[in-house]
Amino acid sequence: MNTRVSMSDALSNVEVLYELPLIDSQPSVEGANNGIVYEANFDTNFEDKTAYITGISKYIEEAVLHSNLSLLLEQGYQHAMTLYTWRCCSRAIPTVKSPEQPNRIEIYEKTVEALQPEVAKLMAIMHFSMTAIDTFCNQVRRLCHHEKRKEFVSEAYLLTLGEFINMFAVLDELKNMKSSVKNDYSAYRRAAQFLRVISDSTALTESQNLSMFLATNDKIRTMLKTSLAQI
Repeated sequence: MNTRVSMSDALSNVEVLYELPLIDSQPSVEGANNGIVYEANFDTNFEDKTAYITGISKYIEEAVLHSNLSLLLEQGYQHAMTLYTWRCCSRAIPTVKSPEQPNRIEIYEKTVEALQPEVAKLMAIMHFSMTAIDTFCNQVRRLCHHEKRKEFVSEAYLLTLGEFINMFAVLDELKNMKSSVKNDYSAYRRAAQFLRVISDSTALTESQNLSMFLATNDKIRTMLKTSLAQI
């Protein structure tokens, strides 16, 4: 005998099935799922340039140059931060009042010990400036080639060269305005000469070059103009 069941009763019977306990004696051996977080990073500094080997070689070459220039720019602004945050160290060091002062050797030794790491930073800034100027002039020389004038030059590449000019100006102005840099190096050089720390000819030449580099205003821009005039 057929029994009619209403739609509401049928739905209620199906809902009861959700409450039916299903005992599973098998242990759970599946590990917990880890969440996946994806973050897009477009600041790769052309690290993916080697993936496009089948492309046009001149664009790969430009990507390599752009990557190297960006690294130099980053180093330049790190040196600019060093100059900007420079505070006079020699002011806190006691000075030798007279040549007969009994502890003058100890004062000079402590002066060299305290200022030598800071002088190394100044030497790195001078060497970086020379390297950056040579690199910039090589790129300008490359652009001035008569065959290069016929090719397309990307706007990003030209903007990077413009940032180099800005970096040179920033480094030069910071070097000009920071008298504490010159005072610290003068104190170090005075103590080093007394102790004869700078003895070999190479170190003496480097010391003289650094002294002129710090003492001459607009030295970086002068070197840049001289190098550009030779192109």
